[in-house]
Amino acid sequence: MKNFTASVERGEKWWVAQLVEDPGVIIQARRLDQIQGEIRDALTLFPELTDSPETATIRLEIVGEVEKLAQETREQLKELRKREALELARMSKQAKQLASSGYNYRDIAYLLGITYGRVGQILKEKSANV
Repeated sequence: MKNFTASVERGEKWWVAQLVEDPGVIIQARRLDQIQGEIRDALTLFPELTDSPETATIRLEIVGEVEKLAQETREQLKELRKREALELARMSKQAKQLASSGYNYRDIAYLLGITYGRVGQILKEKSANV
């Protein structure tokens, strides 16, 4: 397996990608999500670059201010989802602690700021995992 970086730029109707490691490898695609597959296909023509194009890691480096801002937003959203997952796990743990201390669903819901139906789901998860 080998790692590659492709510099990607938007044309009028096509995306054009060029490998940083070998500027002679240039592809075009209609959509961004097609670029990595197109590069892998192109790599089959260059066995000196990699012997297994299907497992190559291809990082896209998108050129353009608007596109870079969009990618930053994507990364921020990814981080937000990670934090959300951690907080949901923490809330679940707290709900279980409150339940084991004798609190009822409605009180747990009020304390955590969620619905009592959600409390029921959380506590069912506990009994399903046990």
